[in-house]
Amino acid sequence: MHRRTAIVAALALASCMRSSGVPVTSPPSGAQNRSSCYVVKQEPAIVKATITFYGWPDNSPPGNQIAHPVIHRHAGGDGTYCNPTTFATERSNDKRIPYGIKIYAPFLKQYFIREDLCAASGPTSGSGSNGCYQLWFDLWVGGNAKSKSRAVINCELKLTPSRQVDVILWPKSGMPVAHPGPIYRNQPPPNGTCYGKREK
Repeated sequence: MHRRTAIVAALALASCMRSSGVPVTSPPSGAQNRSSCYVVKQEPAIVKATITFYGWPDNSPPGNQIAHPVIHRHAGGDGTYCNPTTFATERSNDKRIPYGIKIYAPFLKQYFIREDLCAASGPTSGSGSNGCYQLWFDLWVGGNAKSKSRAVINCELKLTPSRQVDVILWPKSGMPVAHPGPIYRNQPPPNGTCYGKREK
């Protein structure tokens, strides 16, 4: 997610797998850091999309690896405009939803950035475990090697909307942000917190 002049630079960023011809947006060359705190000269657009979640235990493979690091080396972020959280979508969306695009989820009041590719492989649990189809965003909730898998997945399922919801593509800065930080956190024990609420 970087941009040179105005909008999209077609740069294929490498990660675990190197892809060629994958659209990637880039921040201006004068950006002070890689925290995605740059202004995009692109009008916001509201779309209806399917939303699911994934985290450490149901990533493919389990962990925090991502297909195309943009501002994070691994899945992460705190949901703010300057540090949006990682999300994934399917390969067929590469042109419309390029790597590095920011989105804003009004129902969560958080920003996200595309850095990953949906996969139908891996663990069968979790709300996004069957891959993505069409306009579908799989949002990173967090977790780590010490997280309780069931608690992370329960958090994902709890937050997954039952129908498509509004999502803003190319959002402006200054939108309200709720519960900045990882959506799922290990503390307090035994099951941590999910979107600011203690897991039972």
